[in-house]
Amino acid sequence: MYNACDFIHNAVLEVTQLTLEAIREQLTELNFNAENIRMITVEAMDDALLESCTTKEDESFYNSYMNVIYQKGERYVLGYRCNEEKIIDQAIIKIGDKYFDPTEQSKGDFKPYQFAFLTEFKVFDMMKNAKSNKDFPPDVDFLFTRAKHYKNIINKAK
Repeated sequence: MYNACDFIHNAVLEVTQLTLEAIREQLTELNFNAENIRMITVEAMDDALLESCTTKEDESFYNSYMNVIYQKGERYVLGYRCNEEKIIDQAIIKIGDKYFDPTEQSKGDFKPYQFAFLTEFKVFDMMKNAKSNKDFPPDVDFLFTRAKHYKNIINKAK
């Protein structure tokens, strides 16, 4: 038998898929040109590939960076995960025309989710940008430091 507190607690833990309007609103608040940002679906990857990926808990930028370096992914992709109440900056990987998130999937019970795609990097460009970013993988703040190169998605400097 559930009481009201159990119901509220369970409801809060439910994964939320935001509406496109809510996603665009949040992106605009973060100084992005929301109408220029495309939405993609992040899918579950094959278990064997996931097992070979770097999947340090809550380290999506590092994990995606390492997975592209070690050829588990073809591209390093920056954007926002849109499966919670607030969008969350995240790095994922691209293989062919599909997008994967080894960091989230490694937690178990993975469900495909919407992702606001900002940009992607090939391995060379990713490493070059990391070098100019004090050896940190490119993240959303990195994009804002180079806003003139991302005028199509960045509304104004942070």
